[in-house]
Amino acid sequence: MRVSITNVVSHPTSGRRAEMLGSFRPHLLSFAMRRLGDRQRAEDVVQEALLAALEGLERFGGASSFGTWLFAILKHKIVDAMRRVPREESLELEAELPNDASPESELVRRRFLEAVDAALRRLPARAAQVFVLRQLMNMNTLEVCRALKISSANCWVMDYRVRQKLRACREIRDAI
Repeated sequence: MRVSITNVVSHPTSGRRAEMLGSFRPHLLSFAMRRLGDRQRAEDVVQEALLAALEGLERFGGASSFGTWLFAILKHKIVDAMRRVPREESLELEAELPNDASPESELVRRRFLEAVDAALRRLPARAAQVFVLRQLMNMNTLEVCRALKISSANCWVMDYRVRQKLRACREIRDAI
């Protein structure tokens, strides 16, 4: 059965409306899984999107197809879910650093920071700036974007790539 907005809106029972919306669920779930990489989070986001669509049916204007409208809702819910989960990931190597106040521990931490600094100097300047502002100076994405005049998507990509390169950096691993 092809689901149209006319079928969904004109059907008298909300249970039937939900069933019709649910026919989109497998496609929505597949899309959300690719974006989030976690089945449980994807299922939660799809559920939120379907509920929002069901509650907002009367606001559907018909400027796009019903499926396009539904996927747009899902995309917004995915972004919301990504914002709720902190994207701040440690370098994982930091967990291996000693946290006592001994001179040996201080030396290890200093070598680690020097190795990170050296690795950052080898990266493109703009990417290193994003990393320093986001991770070391604890600026949020909006502040970094304004300071560097870049988009939020560009900010996320550069920050992610720098963290990946730092994790793979042998000098940093050797410093620990």
